Amino acid sequence: MTTTLNNFTVLTVTQLTTSELTLVSSATSEKKFLGAIEVFNTSSSNVEITLWLIPTADTGTTGSGSNESYVRTIPARSSKVISEFQGQIVDFVQKFSGKASVTGVINITVSGSTDT
Repeated sequence: MTTTLNNFTVLTVTQLTTSELTLVSSATSEKKFLGAIEVFNTSSSNVEITLWLIPTADTGTTGSGSNESYVRTIPARSSKVISEFQGQIVDFVQKFSGKASVTGVINITVSGSTDT
């Protein structure tokens, strides 16, 4: 059995919305290793983001009893490198997803490697 690693990148800048958006998922025969994740707030106001690393069948929830993995406020007109997920594995039953408190002002890029 041979393992092949291929780099992946969400090549176009993805803008988070106020609904959960799947950023990375894996096919049945692969695993993805998360690498660099960066967000940029283009707004003149602070914006809260929520990220999840959860089973594919689940819906990301917030608040009491929720399943979020990461909640932070991104200051206006600033970027943040998110290191908490670096090296995490997204296998075929998981997804890495996110949302923002305001639609269309948080740009996110994600890169990593795919193990096939």
